[in-house]
Amino acid sequence: MSNMIWHNDGHKISILLDKQNVSISGIHCPFETNPDANCQTDDICCVKWFLERYGFDCNVGVVSAQPELEIAWAIVGNINLGLDSCQVWTIPVNDEFFSAWLLSQNGDSST
Repeated sequence: MSNMIWHNDGHKISILLDKQNVSISGIHCPFETNPDANCQTDDICCVKWFLERYGFDCNVGVVSAQPELEIAWAIVGNINLGLDSCQVWTIPVNDEFFSAWLLSQNGDSST
């Protein structure tokens, strides 16, 4: 995890639990109106773009199902070459191992 730049900046997902199926029912980007934000490219939030296409396949964390989860995210690849040439990874901020890792980063948990 430490080789990637993790952004803990307020992105959230809403979860729908239907019997044994868990799905993403909504994605909130706090920067949808800020084209200069780290997650924005070509007026699209890269976090939202990847989650809409790949769902939980972009997730590397584990938490119990909750109605809404705050997530951190990291991008691998050059966003300037287009989203198809990148990979976005997400992790729930309250994932046990991620939370411990954040605390170990000298209090700098957001970029």
